[in-house]
Amino acid sequence: MSRPRLLSIGEVCEETGLTVDVIRVWERRYGFPVPLRLPSGHRRYQMADLFRLRLMAEAMARGHRASQVVPSDEAALRALLRPKSSPRVDGFLAAILAKDLDAMRCLMVEGLSQLGWAEGTIRPEHEALVVQMLEGLLRKLRRDYHSLAGRGRVLLCTLQGENRNLDLLLAGLAYAVQGARTNLLGSDASSSDIAKSTRILRVDAVGVALSAQNTGESVQHMLMDLRDRLPLDCRLLVGGRGAVRTRKIQGVERMDVVKVA
Repeated sequence: MSRPRLLSIGEVCEETGLTVDVIRVWERRYGFPVPLRLPSGHRRYQMADLFRLRLMAEAMARGHRASQVVPSDEAALRALLRPKSSPRVDGFLAAILAKDLDAMRCLMVEGLSQLGWAEGTIRPEHEALVVQMLEGLLRKLRRDYHSLAGRGRVLLCTLQGENRNLDLLLAGLAYAVQGARTNLLGSDASSSDIAKSTRILRVDAVGVALSAQNTGESVQHMLMDLRDRLPLDCRLLVGGRGAVRTRKIQGVERMDVVKVA
């Protein structure tokens, strides 16, 4: 079993933009971060420390005082960074935490409709640009979250014949927010490719996004084949509109009601 990666104070500074002096002052004055000490006396920090320090650095950059920022836990820091008076942002965050892909999609479409989608002023080429922008944004947001011990590892993918990149990125962000380590295999993957990746990445669960059009016996057979190929201790989850219309299969769980860990 591999040991959790530890970071030097220099690496933490490089990742957060904070200085060595600031981090040491916070440690003395507020009791955070609490580094591990090597026999040599050098400080080492855990990934969870880095994740919280990033939030703290962002809060400081937005004008919040150290006395308010440093003692705050992760939830309080997120509240500081959340845009004020924005029900749509709050709703989108709630949908992410609930892993409700349909709600996330509806909120985005609603916002785009107010910009002229419904009137036909946004054409297919504009839609393609919006999708490209959203995919890039979701990838960036997912990278901002670091996996936490005990939160699990999940591989997200679709079955052959389906291209659902945006759904996979939304699901990846939802799991990343909870601290899970997410891996995106991508769209149109075969059962053998998914099973092979599962073993290479040593994931705890495989999440498959299904569209409303991708249902029926053929999907049932693909899911059963995938379930047979996966390790016994690896959970198989399905999500998306197609999951609601898919007949219950032994050993396959619904992603919208199941957590990784």
